[in-house]
Amino acid sequence: MKILLTALFCMSINAAFSQNLLQGKVIHFDKLSKNEDESRVFRQILKNEQTDFMEKISIHHSTLKPGHKLRPSHAQEIDEELIIIQDGLLTVTIEGQTKELGAGSVLLIMPKDMQQMNNLSNKDVNYFVLIYKSKSPREKEEIVKSQIVDWTNLIFKPHDKGGRRDFFDRPTAMFNRVEMHVTTLNEGLNSHLPHKHIAEEMILLVDGNARMQIGEHFYEGSKGDLFFLPSNQLHNLTNIGKGPTTYFAFQFN
Repeated sequence: MKILLTALFCMSINAAFSQNLLQGKVIHFDKLSKNEDESRVFRQILKNEQTDFMEKISIHHSTLKPGHKLRPSHAQEIDEELIIIQDGLLTVTIEGQTKELGAGSVLLIMPKDMQQMNNLSNKDVNYFVLIYKSKSPREKEEIVKSQIVDWTNLIFKPHDKGGRRDFFDRPTAMFNRVEMHVTTLNEGLNSHLPHKHIAEEMILLVDGNARMQIGEHFYEGSKGDLFFLPSNQLHNLTNIGKGPTTYFAFQFN
């Protein structure tokens, strides 16, 4: 009886803990509240959520107005950062390297690396920001560098369902593997049969309309919406709109 009670207690603790983890879901961009000042519009998507692999993850969307900079040059002391440019031209400086980047371009920024974002154009710049910390950061034996990926340098690889562009598949300060690509999926097709994997995954819709299966639930999304897929959850994506749909897929393992 004592053993049984102990087991039940442990199960209840684990269940309570798992309820605190970010669950499979869709977050609709058009339902987010926004805050605005003279330099930008800010929308919080996730704030300090915990997952199986992440001690915390926060995601927001920023609209940086013409002629403004995000803030003075700075660094994330302990967190890793991933920035996806939705549209517009953003002038970025990472560890002294400056580049002008357009829609679809990505920044992967390691902790302690200095960064600066400026909008030197005459139009708004829209971008998503992920800031996260792993529960088990990698050992610092290997030097890992920040990376800038310019959309215009990526090669489109067509296949029978549409095509994809590969950004990176690499170790970072936080994870043994972070993989990122963009898929274009033709009308009416599934990305793949329902499947699952150890890596946690996020899907960000660039355009089109899609239905995502996560476990036994189905969620619909459109441009700007974000799906979170927990580790080992059965999932697949279907294009339910007219014409192709395009989306970012990024995995953390």
